[in-house]
Amino acid sequence: MTVTIEVAKKEDRKAIREVLEASFPTIAEADLVDAITASKEYLPDLALVARVREEVVGFSLLSECFVGNEVILVLAPVAVKPEWQSRGVGKQLMEAGITKAKDTNYRCISVLGHETYYPRFGFKLAKDYQITAPFDVPDVNFMVYPLRKEMPSGVVRYPASFDVV
Repeated sequence: MTVTIEVAKKEDRKAIREVLEASFPTIAEADLVDAITASKEYLPDLALVARVREEVVGFSLLSECFVGNEVILVLAPVAVKPEWQSRGVGKQLMEAGITKAKDTNYRCISVLGHETYYPRFGFKLAKDYQITAPFDVPDVNFMVYPLRKEMPSGVVRYPASFDVV
């Protein structure tokens, strides 16, 4: 099985939604992706799909959010079809997304996620960088991936597209 990671195409939208609906208990993440892709914070080059042959089996999205007045990246979501989970597809999506993010001018990536999964890729506690969530969340679940030595600090502000979640 060869997994190929590439930038998502417009014609992948239906398959991406299927991945998201299969990967999460509600359609909230699928609706979030629809809202982000329709927003000015959408970065098409940072929307990635994992393909096996022609089938889309995974998806990850980095888009813009804010810390204070600075624009940073937010990782939301990463999804892999259940039958393709635990095969390294998510790992490949994560690594490819981080590699692409390093080629940008953003200073960090924020994520709200599982406390043991994201640190494997270099995510660290956001509080250690004086970055906080705009809502109550355990510190272990709110993380950042530093892309530069100089980091912003403050409260993360999500764009209006995140209001669907």
